[in-house]
Amino acid sequence: MNSITEKESDIIEQSAELFLRYGVKSITMDDLSRHLAISKKTLYQFFTDKTDLVNKTIRHIIKSRSCEISKICDLKLNAIEELFKVYQHANELIRNHNPMLEFDLQRFYPAIYRDTKESRRKAIYEATLSNLIKGKTEGYYRADLNEVVITKIHLLRIENLTHSDFLTIEEIHSNDFLNEVFKYHLYGIVSSKGIKYIKNHYPEFIHP
Repeated sequence: MNSITEKESDIIEQSAELFLRYGVKSITMDDLSRHLAISKKTLYQFFTDKTDLVNKTIRHIIKSRSCEISKICDLKLNAIEELFKVYQHANELIRNHNPMLEFDLQRFYPAIYRDTKESRRKAIYEATLSNLIKGKTEGYYRADLNEVVITKIHLLRIENLTHSDFLTIEEIHSNDFLNEVFKYHLYGIVSSKGIKYIKNHYPEFIHP
């Protein structure tokens, strides 16, 4: 990797931190240049304008999150272990989710927002479908479940969870709420073999 690419990568990394914390609209190119301790002229050597920077930064965020899911899948765990790992990772993302970022993208960068939504949807769909197929094959999930239907239901539930005005941020971020959402999915798919595995390895998720 040459020095220019490394510098561009560093700018994107730090821009991602700011966008995730404060949204996109409130962060100007002047703010970024001050935060990065570089001139605006240097900043524009790597990005044609703010839209270009936002686009590359958001793509970086989505790619990073997809890589985290891929790393979990590459561990070669059984379906239930994999599901719990993904659940823990998703919880962290939900708790750190800033609605302002998506609001800004939807309002000021609609094309980037559409691409982001589609990329995220594709990643969640593929990971969920793969896990369900694996679980059926291993016998941990119900043999009669329709993996495509359940994948779509699960995806809709996740998307609506972070875009609903019916729930408060405090509710969404609470352990009890997230655990109930997870158990709602978990107990809709596991077989008797799966329940036994959960009892032995995740007893806190067994109904009393």
